[in-house]
Amino acid sequence: MSAKRLGNGRVAVCFFGDGALGQGLLYEVMNMASLWNLPVIYVCENNLYNEYTHNSETIAGDILTRAKGFGVPGESVDGQNVQAVYDTAKKLIDKARAGGGPQFLLCSTYRFTGHHVGDVNREYYRSKQEEQLWKTERDPITLFSNWLIDQKIADRARLDQIKSEVEAEMKKAVQFAMDSPYPAVDKVDQDVYA
Repeated sequence: MSAKRLGNGRVAVCFFGDGALGQGLLYEVMNMASLWNLPVIYVCENNLYNEYTHNSETIAGDILTRAKGFGVPGESVDGQNVQAVYDTAKKLIDKARAGGGPQFLLCSTYRFTGHHVGDVNREYYRSKQEEQLWKTERDPITLFSNWLIDQKIADRARLDQIKSEVEAEMKKAVQFAMDSPYPAVDKVDQDVYA
């Protein structure tokens, strides 16, 4: 609403999983955004599972038509394809910026790990073979890396170097967190305003 009123060209982007399609709040906000013609992009990450249940058992109908029911146009894209997601998102963002109102982007993707940190034994709701297939044949980082190499934008050595640098930075951040003391009790209400 503020972006529309200020006319600053900003666009709000809301990310949610396919499990949110069973929650009324999502439909309430899409309805409002459509009525008020707000520059909002709704990005549904369809990773096939609503926590522990395949979405074929929890979602009736076609996901993309749900947004259309509110007059919100949308597009579906292979969420594992970095270029396709970028191109489609850019197109929808440009429409929203130009006064086209809210847009819906359905990204078909996959959750490689569990739904939460304790979800380590996923075999009771999906097979190891399924996970392995997605990791070996549909990993977006691998797919994009191969594209960069094929296009001669980067070579394997440079990509391996970037991967090593990122892994080192992550290890350093984790170690910093592990070594940090717990906050003092008098900080419990810091930055809490209500």
